[in-house]
Amino acid sequence: MNRTSVRAARSASNSKLMVVLAAMLAFILLAACSPPGSRSAEATPVAFEVTPYQAEEGATLPASSEESGMTATETPTGSGGEASATAATPAPSSAADDVALIYKGEISPVDRVTVMAEVSGMVLKVNAEVSDHLQAGDVVATIDSAMLEAQRAQALAGLAAAQAQLDLTLDTADEEDLAAAKAGVAAAAAAYRRALEGPTEEERRMALAQLKQAEAAVTVAQAAYNRVKGNPLIGAMPESMQLQQATLGVEAAQAQYDKLLKGATADVIAGAYAQLTQARAQLNRLEEGAKEAQKDAARAQVKQAETALYLAQLQLDKATVRAPVDGIVSQVHTAEGAMAAPGAPVLTLRSEEVEVTISVEENRMEEIEIDQEARIQVEAYPDRIFPGKVIRIASELNPATRTVSVTIQPTEDASDLLPGMFATVELLK
Repeated sequence: MNRTSVRAARSASNSKLMVVLAAMLAFILLAACSPPGSRSAEATPVAFEVTPYQAEEGATLPASSEESGMTATETPTGSGGEASATAATPAPSSAADDVALIYKGEISPVDRVTVMAEVSGMVLKVNAEVSDHLQAGDVVATIDSAMLEAQRAQALAGLAAAQAQLDLTLDTADEEDLAAAKAGVAAAAAAYRRALEGPTEEERRMALAQLKQAEAAVTVAQAAYNRVKGNPLIGAMPESMQLQQATLGVEAAQAQYDKLLKGATADVIAGAYAQLTQARAQLNRLEEGAKEAQKDAARAQVKQAETALYLAQLQLDKATVRAPVDGIVSQVHTAEGAMAAPGAPVLTLRSEEVEVTISVEENRMEEIEIDQEARIQVEAYPDRIFPGKVIRIASELNPATRTVSVTIQPTEDASDLLPGMFATVELLK
């Protein structure tokens, strides 16, 4: 068959289809416009005969009613012989009759805590991994504490010194201490009197005798020198050296004798008096004991040393990083060998309990309340429903979206619900 014959056959087939469709449309319009009483129970349905189209090789079939998305069904209706088209049935709703509102949300943990380092140093060990379940107090990391241990030892020594000073202040003097203090007062008093009264006759005679002895030594040395003074090498001879030493001895003895005759100077007298005053004060402290102000000062030094030791111990304890609360490790931020600093994150803990937060429109607020029951579904478990209830309604709206945040928490085991999952929340009536 040539191309002209194919086109003629296709045109004839299209004409037949148009006639059939026009007849069916006219039948439907007549059935819709006819009054109910005019239909006869004996009428027979109108049949339309469609001549099958035989497509030749290379020809294109016309679009069928199924491809166009329409299905016409001829149904006998009784005496009127009319047919009615079956209406499309809408898909059944997934929400039950007791569902009031449906919203989308995201699963999140009730609490999330980032554990921080509080001291500086190298991380020696990390004892936790992602997904580990930790209890409050569990060790999660250890930081080098050599410097902190040295500071604690220094603080401990300071406390020991302060405590010893306090014990000495509170201690009562015994007879030996009192006797030694009294002897010290007597010696200082005698020295002060000597400074005031000047030298005794015995001291003057002794000083004069030392001066005479020095002059005699000069006479002897001079005579020996005179015997060899004609020698050209006299300067190198021992007689010359002896004469010089004897001469210096006379000058020193003369100066000491003159000073003794003049008596003590004002500076010497003042120094002697200061020593006497100090000796008397020491004796009074031993006899009367320490004053209350001194005792209080010693006790304050002990308290200060105790506080320094406490701070050193506290810093040393912080080198061992512990979990502050129960939770699951969601992220580890450090590793062995890394340097830690105060405020640097070590790991993040999340609570085992989860919740869902949804945004409810302002005009729906009257339909929600605390403890309202809800159902939670996630795509990971499409066949499971997790019951829950409303535990929190925000006290203010988001001004940008005009919605209020509503938090729903599961009321049964929800260990399979993981943070980050998208959830569908059905609020029940």
